[in-house]
Amino acid sequence: MRRKEFIDREIELKSLEKLWSGKNFALVIVYGRRRIGKTRLLNEFAKGKRYIYYVAVESQYNLITEEFSDIVRKFLKLPLKGDILDIISSIVDLVDEKMLIILDEFQYIVNADPSFVSRLQRLVDTKLKDKKLMLILCGSAVPFFENKLLGYKSPIFGRRASSMRIKALRLHQIRDFFPSYDLRTLISVYSIVGGTPGYLEKLNPEKTIKENIRIMITPGNYLFDEAPNLLKQEVREPRVYFSILATIADGRNTLGEIASIARVDPRSITKYIALLEELSIVKKIKPIGFKRPVKIKISDNYFRFWFSYTYRLMSLLESQLIDDAISYIVDTLDNYISHVFEDIIAELVPILFKANIIRTRPIQIGTWWHKDQEIDVIVRDPGTSTTFMEVKWRDLKLKDARSILRELEFKASKSGLVSPVNYYILFSREIIDCNTPSKYG
Repeated sequence: MRRKEFIDREIELKSLEKLWSGKNFALVIVYGRRRIGKTRLLNEFAKGKRYIYYVAVESQYNLITEEFSDIVRKFLKLPLKGDILDIISSIVDLVDEKMLIILDEFQYIVNADPSFVSRLQRLVDTKLKDKKLMLILCGSAVPFFENKLLGYKSPIFGRRASSMRIKALRLHQIRDFFPSYDLRTLISVYSIVGGTPGYLEKLNPEKTIKENIRIMITPGNYLFDEAPNLLKQEVREPRVYFSILATIADGRNTLGEIASIARVDPRSITKYIALLEELSIVKKIKPIGFKRPVKIKISDNYFRFWFSYTYRLMSLLESQLIDDAISYIVDTLDNYISHVFEDIIAELVPILFKANIIRTRPIQIGTWWHKDQEIDVIVRDPGTSTTFMEVKWRDLKLKDARSILRELEFKASKSGLVSPVNYYILFSREIIDCNTPSKYG
């Protein structure tokens, strides 16, 4: 069964089309980690429009301008030369119909000419604002876009029509990558590779999970190399970030623990975590309704799997003992997925609410813990209702499920989060002998 070529970016595509339908100039910023699907989205959006798509490379500015001139000649048959902004200015004078210009990997243009953004601002204010042009600045350098282009001090602050961070797909959005997989298998593959389209495409939908894991962990394979390659590209001290992520993957989740085990100066650990947050690799979590304590967890499933298995088993893998590594992974995979499954259920809360499976309006979604007590997922509509959820990645007998729900109700009573109306839900792979409804059914 063939995959669809363009998968589940309908919301982003509709947003771009709405901006295109406007009569005036629109400056749009589209960014996100590499392989997240930006180029595929923009190519889809450009269909049927008169457009220029230029992907910058890390080079000197004069070479970048020459490349841009070549692209303009190819797309528009216009022999324009000179500075990029001068060429854009000429294009809007020479072309009567509405134009779309996409500058991809825009950070390389600014690296080559730090004055470019200020000069762009001047051009927008003096000329482009009245033209039939949509200019999209796109790139994968997330910190650059968030800090340099979208920040208050940016020269183009207040001039963009929209900014769009392209994020990883969620579980319900990846089915078309693996059309023959059942839900349990789909959850398994999502747990090991996440929702980055460029990673999902590297797996074979006709192969089993075990066979796809072999693809991921074989030295020289793209997914074997991607984690270290991305970190080397995005951060200045990759070894420090490796130590931090390996420590988190090993179950250490407080700033103090991570700094100690990873041997990072406790005064610096916050900045390292902040950059990993910007890259959507880790996230901070705190118990719902409280500001402290804070835990750190790896939020990107591909990185979670890579540091839980590929990094840990590197000696076996580089010694070509792939079967031994796979044996270890298969033996422990259910335990690994059990932690990811909690996050999956939290992600699905809005969909479950729309389907009336969860009755609490999801004003707040989170977790709760205190000492040795923990509730996996909590949904709150403060002052109205709360739904407490236990999440188990295993098959349960009905009597065990009822016992877990009774324990959940007890933990909820100790959490300080009960509402006038409370619901208790258990998610598991399967209730193997469930055929009669009850309070704990």
